[in-house]
Amino acid sequence: MEKSSKYFPIRRSTRLPLEIPLRVTSLDPKIEFAEDCTTVTVNAHGCGVISPRRLAAGTRVQLEITTDKQAANARVHDVVPLNEDNTSWLLGMEMEHTGNFWGIKYAPADWTEEDATHAGGPSRAAGDATPKPAPPLNKEIPEAVLKHLRSECRLAAVSLGACYVQTGRTFPMHAPVKVTVHAGDSEHNFHGNVRVEHVGSGMGIEFTGQGEEHYKRIAALIEDLSKNGDKMPEVRVALAPPEKVAAQPKGKPSGTVQYDSLLALILVGGALRRSDFLRELEKQRRHG
Repeated sequence: MEKSSKYFPIRRSTRLPLEIPLRVTSLDPKIEFAEDCTTVTVNAHGCGVISPRRLAAGTRVQLEITTDKQAANARVHDVVPLNEDNTSWLLGMEMEHTGNFWGIKYAPADWTEEDATHAGGPSRAAGDATPKPAPPLNKEIPEAVLKHLRSECRLAAVSLGACYVQTGRTFPMHAPVKVTVHAGDSEHNFHGNVRVEHVGSGMGIEFTGQGEEHYKRIAALIEDLSKNGDKMPEVRVALAPPEKVAAQPKGKPSGTVQYDSLLALILVGGALRRSDFLRELEKQRRHG
């Protein structure tokens, strides 16, 4: 396997096993290369591409998603032959500028440009075109891949309308998620949307469930958590398709609607400093 010593490894952000058609063109005038290729993995820092021809490590290329009319520059980092006939090659590409070039909806949190580390390649050369607008977020993550994008969590707080979980793997704001809690012998599942993202430490999730049925399920969860004593429940949060919520019947809800302080905090939490949010969350937990 060839490897350039001038560039850092590209596996610094979550990789997704996705097949995206690309047009790969050499930017080195001494190397003639323009091939239709397909990715096998992508992330914020680069991709793995199946190519019918070899390219030397260090070659600067343009990657073009022709369907989106989006292009970005990258360098060949790894070169791996896939057969003895040398008719199929795996090329590891490292982007010159990191981010969600691939246009993936609800991409992993570490794909955001402000958190991703620069790929380490040379700066944009003089005369290069002005950066194009951000790509359209039009590519869904296949369900088979979603199953592997799950976060092991600690449940810090839960109410009728929301929960806050502590986790090292967070999902971006507005991402639809499924929360699964194992307490005792029972499994509880709730759908929701991320409203607060504290990258690398936690997420605030607003539940999308409504009505008496949802309230009964939350009550059952809280009862099981109480029976669990000091034993920590097993909690997972995974990206998931949005839940289809049935229309609620018109009229006044039965019973008295109580103020949900946790939900209120989570709905405004994105505008708060992390330290202020966590201080208020801890205050709510102490005073229950």
